[in-house]
Amino acid sequence: MAKIYIDNSRYMEFIDDVATIITELQFRDDAYKEIKDGLSDDTCIVFTDEAQDLYNDTYDLIEGLLNRNLNIHSNNELINDN
Repeated sequence: MAKIYIDNSRYMEFIDDVATIITELQFRDDAYKEIKDGLSDDTCIVFTDEAQDLYNDTYDLIEGLLNRNLNIHSNNELINDN
């Protein structure tokens, strides 16, 4: 089966969307925390450490499944191979 290459931003956005949904479903109201942004008095909303770990693992899993099972890859592979 020939590799299918898609725009890197669309590829990453799809994986991010799915990984975020799975993380939010797993952690529900405990998925996020507020932190100071470090540059001003503003706060940022980020995943908790545990939710971030699940998100990272899920992102890697989805990316691997796309690559292995559907042969779908980021077009960054084309750029990096040249």
